[in-house]
Amino acid sequence: MTDRTDEGNTQAKSSGTRGGLGLRARVVAVAALLLLTVAGGLVASSGGPAKRLVDPGDSTLGYRSGDAGPVHFTGNLDRGSVLRGSDGALRMELVLTADEVPRMALARVPTDVVVVLDRSGSMGGKPLADAISSVQELVARLGNEDRFALVTYASDARLAIPMQAATPLHRTRWSAQVAGVRAGGGTNMAAGVDLATQTVGGLRRDGRTARVILLSDGHANQGDHSLEGLRARAARVAKDEYVLSTVGVGLDFDEALMTVLADAGTGNFYYVREGSDLGDVFAGEFDSARETVASAVAVEIELAPGVELKDAAGYPIEREGRVARFRPGSLFSGQSRHVWLTFTSPTTTPGEVPLGDFRVTYREPGVRSGDAHVVRFDRTPHVACVEAEAEYVASLDPETVVRAINQDGLATLKRQVARAVSSGRFDDARQEIKDYRKKNEVMYRSLGIVQSDAESFGAAADLDLKVEEAAQAPSPAVRKALSKTLDAEGQDLRRIGAKHQ
Repeated sequence: MTDRTDEGNTQAKSSGTRGGLGLRARVVAVAALLLLTVAGGLVASSGGPAKRLVDPGDSTLGYRSGDAGPVHFTGNLDRGSVLRGSDGALRMELVLTADEVPRMALARVPTDVVVVLDRSGSMGGKPLADAISSVQELVARLGNEDRFALVTYASDARLAIPMQAATPLHRTRWSAQVAGVRAGGGTNMAAGVDLATQTVGGLRRDGRTARVILLSDGHANQGDHSLEGLRARAARVAKDEYVLSTVGVGLDFDEALMTVLADAGTGNFYYVREGSDLGDVFAGEFDSARETVASAVAVEIELAPGVELKDAAGYPIEREGRVARFRPGSLFSGQSRHVWLTFTSPTTTPGEVPLGDFRVTYREPGVRSGDAHVVRFDRTPHVACVEAEAEYVASLDPETVVRAINQDGLATLKRQVARAVSSGRFDDARQEIKDYRKKNEVMYRSLGIVQSDAESFGAAADLDLKVEEAAQAPSPAVRKALSKTLDAEGQDLRRIGAKHQ
């Protein structure tokens, strides 16, 4: 398997069970005590007893789309109110789900696969040998109705295998052609991506899905190697409604760049420390493509006045007037993708505040013409702006708050620490961990959770130890490995369910 952990999936399960009925009972009790403590002040300031605007035990914090069609989505707010005069921050856990189609009944979508393989000098030896073996494994999985192409790049880019149907004769010939790839030269990634998009774009056909898998072990250093230039190239893939995923191999690739390319191309990013794990990556990407039930998926939120979408699990956010849009990629059969959204809501005037109109658009796999399908929430998500802290605390949903801390919060921390460790700023990494603990202590006290019981504090302590080990290690390889591992773990933890298992 690739150098990723199952931490995200484990935390998704454990955080939900940890915050069960006992936790809900504790938060209600804490809120009740707070209400009793400040009752006099509330009566004096408001002219009457405090009124609960949101009950964390009811369903007002959960939203769902209709049941028609293969795509559904739900949203759970982590709180029902924001404090007047505060920053108005709140989170929503958005879950995009595709209907499970029995394997025997699944209409397998013919798939075009393009592998963009780095053959620069640094790939020589075992890295290239492992990559060649993995591409050969992928070729062997293709069906007669699939098509395949291989682009290789170093100082230039070459179409080593033109797009062709994966007949038995072609698969045999491709295996020998792949084995003949040799390493040497610089890293002109832009040329490789350009040639891949030209290859796919010039041969797209309705009724087929397409996936590009870009592999590199180093930094782009020739051609247009600017972040914006490469991002724009990957964005063309999303515009043409197919997927670009990226794979970083070893310890010397640019993880920030590879993540940006995958996000712009609505695909996944993988960190593979050992090239022998590439086979699993290629297999997962191919299975995702062949089992697609919805492509060109986009989440659109027509934000209410004063409401802002600050973050969507790191996905690029497009803005058109009051509409905020992000593109999490396609959905395969039975997939559930979890995306944490961070909003800010107006906090100047007490009362109900709508967040906006939420909708998800998508197309049937391989269909690029006509109107997209649209699903919407059954009602408009909203929060209340309140003046009393007790009222605000009582509106918190403990299970969702804990999941947000253990998933989105911890994922953000890991990526911040990864960046600091990557550049040798170990004191900054330690400070990030300290700030994370301090911020969450306040929330946990509100929820009545003892620090020793908080899963996130255990994870932070483990992270502290890893940073210290990297700081004391004599070899920079330890620092590089930790940085890349944490970056990949953080990415996966923010987007649980994004990859085919």
